[in-house]
Amino acid sequence: MAAPLSPARPALVLATLLGSCVILLSLQVRRSEQGTLAEEWALDASAVLVRGTTGVRSAAGSLAGSFATREALREENAALRVRVAALEARLHSLHGAALERDRLVRLLGAVPAPPAGTRPARIVVIDTAGPFQTALLDRGRADGVEPGGVVVGEEGLLGRVVSAGERGARVQLLSDRTAATGVLLPRTGRVAVARGDGASGAAIQYVPAIADVAVGEEVVTSGTDGVYPRALRLGRIAAVRRPGASLFLELPVDLVADPSREPLVFVIPPVRPDAPAPGAAPAGRPEP
Repeated sequence: MAAPLSPARPALVLATLLGSCVILLSLQVRRSEQGTLAEEWALDASAVLVRGTTGVRSAAGSLAGSFATREALREENAALRVRVAALEARLHSLHGAALERDRLVRLLGAVPAPPAGTRPARIVVIDTAGPFQTALLDRGRADGVEPGGVVVGEEGLLGRVVSAGERGARVQLLSDRTAATGVLLPRTGRVAVARGDGASGAAIQYVPAIADVAVGEEVVTSGTDGVYPRALRLGRIAAVRRPGASLFLELPVDLVADPSREPLVFVIPPVRPDAPAPGAAPAGRPEP
């Protein structure tokens, strides 16, 4: 058996029908010559839809352009990085060449007039076994380096070649305990002998205790030992000690050339008994 209708339902249905009729009639009402209200609503809705579609397309185009621009910027950035790396490598090479040039200029300045046959070389190994101080060069007999050759660094004298192979040579450094060098104190003209201390310096021997020697005084080669040319920088007096019972001064010397800081050196040919020292005037011609 069907449930009886509620007294409020017919009134609700009637109100709905009347509202629908009013809406339909209002939609058919013309506003002067612009058409019905429904047509205006439809046009407004279509305009909103068109604007939305246009906006979406514009946004999509802008996004695509942004992605394209970003990709182009990435490619340009990568190309710039490659170019910057190449320029940095070139700059590093030019800087190294400039340093090498300056070092060579200073090396040439370490010897008044390097004789013919002077060869450049590099120190590859420094061997400090106990009191023996030696270094290994990357040049040998095939490159014109002979035993007895004098090795000069940027700051001054380093030592002499004691043995040479075809492609390498061993250098006895001035600090070697068995190394002896004829030296001169230019301030007073005193000639003496310097021996290596087996560490990193040397000491001048046989200078009388009454001699005039000052701390910081320059020491150069005298050329009297027949091994080293004269006037090569060797070091400076580090201290002047006068032992009470000794007849001679204790004169430690700080060497000016450090082999660990002299990667590039010059090897001067061995001194010949009848050859003038570097910088000396030829026989029969006065020095300027």
